[in-house]
Amino acid sequence: MRYIGSFILLLCFLFLRANAQGLEFNTYESETIQKTSYSVFDENPLTFKGHFSISYDLAIQDYGSFGYIFRLKDLKRENADIYSFVFSYDNDERSYLKFNIEAKECLIVDTLCNKKLGPRRWIPIEISFFLKEDSVCLTIDKRQYQSGKLGLSGELTPTIMFGSSKFSEEIPSFAIRNLVISDMNQQINFPLNESSGILVHDKQGKIRGKAINPIWLINKSYYWNLLHSQASESTAGYNYDSNSGNFVYFNSDSLYTLDIRRNIWEGYKHQSLPMKMYLGTNFFYPDSHSVYIYEVDNHADVCTICALNVLTGEVEKVDDKFLPSQRHHHSSYLDTIHNKFYIFGGFGSRKYTNTLEVYDLDQKSWNTIKLKGDFVAPRFFSSMGALNANELLLFGGTGNSSGDQSIGKIYYYDLYKINLKDSTVQKVRDFSYDGTQIVPVRNLLLSDDGASFYTLCYPMQEASSHLQLYKFSLQNDSYEVLGNSIPMESKAILSNANLYYNKETKEFYCCTQEFNERGGESSVTRFYSLSAPAIAENALFLYAVEEGLSLRAVIFVMVVVLVLIVGITHYLKRKKEKQPIPKVTPIRETCTQVENRKSPQVNALYLFGEFTIIDKKGRDITHLFSSKIKQLFLLTFLNGLGNKEGITSNYIYGLLWPEKELSSAKNLKGVTINRLRKILDDLEGIELVYTNSRYSIQLSESFYCDYQQYLEQMNKIRQSDASQEVSQSLIGILSRGKFLKSIDDSMFDSFKSEQEYELHEMLTIELNNLYMKAAYEQVVQLAEIWLRVDSLNDMALWYMLNACHKLKKEDQAMKKYYLYIAEYNKSMGNNYSYSYSDIIHNDLRTSFQ
Repeated sequence: MRYIGSFILLLCFLFLRANAQGLEFNTYESETIQKTSYSVFDENPLTFKGHFSISYDLAIQDYGSFGYIFRLKDLKRENADIYSFVFSYDNDERSYLKFNIEAKECLIVDTLCNKKLGPRRWIPIEISFFLKEDSVCLTIDKRQYQSGKLGLSGELTPTIMFGSSKFSEEIPSFAIRNLVISDMNQQINFPLNESSGILVHDKQGKIRGKAINPIWLINKSYYWNLLHSQASESTAGYNYDSNSGNFVYFNSDSLYTLDIRRNIWEGYKHQSLPMKMYLGTNFFYPDSHSVYIYEVDNHADVCTICALNVLTGEVEKVDDKFLPSQRHHHSSYLDTIHNKFYIFGGFGSRKYTNTLEVYDLDQKSWNTIKLKGDFVAPRFFSSMGALNANELLLFGGTGNSSGDQSIGKIYYYDLYKINLKDSTVQKVRDFSYDGTQIVPVRNLLLSDDGASFYTLCYPMQEASSHLQLYKFSLQNDSYEVLGNSIPMESKAILSNANLYYNKETKEFYCCTQEFNERGGESSVTRFYSLSAPAIAENALFLYAVEEGLSLRAVIFVMVVVLVLIVGITHYLKRKKEKQPIPKVTPIRETCTQVENRKSPQVNALYLFGEFTIIDKKGRDITHLFSSKIKQLFLLTFLNGLGNKEGITSNYIYGLLWPEKELSSAKNLKGVTINRLRKILDDLEGIELVYTNSRYSIQLSESFYCDYQQYLEQMNKIRQSDASQEVSQSLIGILSRGKFLKSIDDSMFDSFKSEQEYELHEMLTIELNNLYMKAAYEQVVQLAEIWLRVDSLNDMALWYMLNACHKLKKEDQAMKKYYLYIAEYNKSMGNNYSYSYSDIIHNDLRTSFQ
């Protein structure tokens, strides 16, 4: 029955349409990569009479350029003029849009302010040709221009080319959406909601044009885009500056800005803070351009709230008041109308709370609001946001009705309204959620139409977790899961995430902050973006049917296949009903050995698999590295690679001897460093150095490190300079096992996470390269390695099975598939959704990204 459901679902996709998306045009300069172009009516021209118009939304992605937006030519007139629409950069302040009769004259010029340009900043364009009057009317964002004497005839059979063409390769980076071409008798809408392929469809699904090297914007509404990643050794905080549309990031001494529009990260030193940050909790107050940093627990500090101006870097002490206990993972909301900041719930002193606290910025005081009405169980990990000026929405979380941590917790998917005027609480509903237990982030966002709300949710109980955007209805108990997932390590209780939205550019933003697992101050913060409207996975498959088949033919074939499947399924079900299910072993235990493993050599360090170090005489001296020596060695080595400058003594004290007094920690550090130097004396080409108040490890060419070799090979892949020899070298390195496999210290979790994230991206690229080159043996080896790192990775499975299929190793492929689904079913508690035939006969790579 699962097959039948899949086919019915696919039939439904043929008639569904997603929200209007768009197409982005790039300006790559390469012999092998063509610039983006998009043509309409080349193969099936239409003739327009009397009045003809083109309307669409235009976004100039990079305003420091020049080039054609589109050209229009009459196909039925050999010597007809070509009409072009051109973008022209002038200076940092302004640019122009020009409508021309190509190679003759410029008819219309419109001036643009560069500050209003950029991705997702849409400009409505309409160009109307009045054929009998021989004139044109151009409307750009409500600015209207007219011109005559174009040399038009009474009817027009146009070919329209956006982006590059055979006439010119000069195009700016831009995007279009909501394309409509019409006259008095007909209107053709182009949703531009394709996610792959080169064919372009109108609203009815009819093929109307072709795109070369397309960048379909619908993918940006499903795949979260990593904007920036930032590490800090001291406690850091972040927030979204709603005035500028940028992110602010700060720690104890520095303030940074992530300019999303220009993709620039810049910062400077701010004034000293009058308080020590422990959690980095804060809210952004638009009127004063300030981040208010707060600690609800005093920690014996003289200041608990201070304001950091994000424009000047000036700091102001605000208050020293605090709450009775810590409130980890409370939800929060800032009321800028009444200058009040609300927090609800949280965890501290082994208790969950259900109180609503408010900080009055005018009175500078904390107060507890006595709630009336429906009971809200004590909890943390709840989500809060505004329904209107006088009501808050409170959603979800985990806790229990008594608030006592010792009796365990349950997960809530309930929704409440809190009236701020009379302090009453009304329960709205319980959502019917039955998946893996999840909790939301601390804030929620009301949708533009007010009919639903958005928040990010994740299984906080899992150390290696993932965030997912959810849209919950306010009309009923339904919800949608939108976009792909965002990886997040949630081992430390301080780790957190938040959701933001830019109404002007229609973009969601997500920030994740992963803290050191053992209570350290160091953290890694990542910033992501997702274009709105966010879409579910099925919206990517609207045109997944083979492009050469007509809709009628596809439906006919699928109906026939459906009938056959019903009969065959019924027959097989009866035949195999009493047959036992064959027992299979987990996939980790049955992976085939990867060929060409690199055997240990002299003067070598191995960080993949078991930590191993070989001295200059070929002896294994790994046993000389005690726990502390190994920790110190890895910290100095990993923090000195690439652009990193090493680690300070304070960093070493905080990680290796946090419980010791400073004098004791100094002595222990000195002893450990001397022992490490003595061990390194038995190797050549490796040295512990101390420069600029930082420790680091320096290597020469005579010393081999598999991780350094790995980084070199990955860089070649990243620069598209990889060969099959590079792939084989990478296979040899990775075949030893996971990076820092036996190192369980949380201080190295960020390195592991970054390596796994980068490996995921690079393996996707390299497997595709090898697959396109028909290097199927290497594809199998790399996919095998990937499955060792991530045993439930769909992408690795797809390459594994299809490469085996190409090599005519069907038995091996089938065995791999059944091992995979056995582990999947065991781990996830439900059946895997793709059959072996689905994977072999369909390119599902876009689905698995």
